[in-house]
Amino acid sequence: MSTMISEVYTAFKSAGVTEQEARQAAEALSAENSSTRQDLSSETVSVRKDLSGEIASLRQEVAVVKRELGEFRLEMTREIAGVRLEIAGVRQEMTRESGEIKRGMGIMQWMLGLVLIVLVLPILRDIAAQISTG
Repeated sequence: MSTMISEVYTAFKSAGVTEQEARQAAEALSAENSSTRQDLSSETVSVRKDLSGEIASLRQEVAVVKRELGEFRLEMTREIAGVRLEIAGVRQEMTRESGEIKRGMGIMQWMLGLVLIVLVLPILRDIAAQISTG
């Protein structure tokens, strides 16, 4: 008998069970315990296999996600570069148009000055003539 059977046997004997019944009960518990250990061992192997399969599957999925994220990052980098180029183009266009507007305003100022001179000069001559005759 093993230690476990001996302890169970002794407990049954102390409880007043006959020697044969105590021995049978201790052996039955030992057999049950051994059977349970085998079942647990078998279940443990099964669970480990299942987990190994799940882990392998998860690793594959993670690899796919990493690859897709890499592709997305590359695509976003290209998009951002394109937007930056467009912004640079718009800036250049705005700078060019701003220069054209400034040149146009300069020309308009000269034209306004000439118009004022052409219109105001005769009026001033008439005023000066009236003052001197007057």
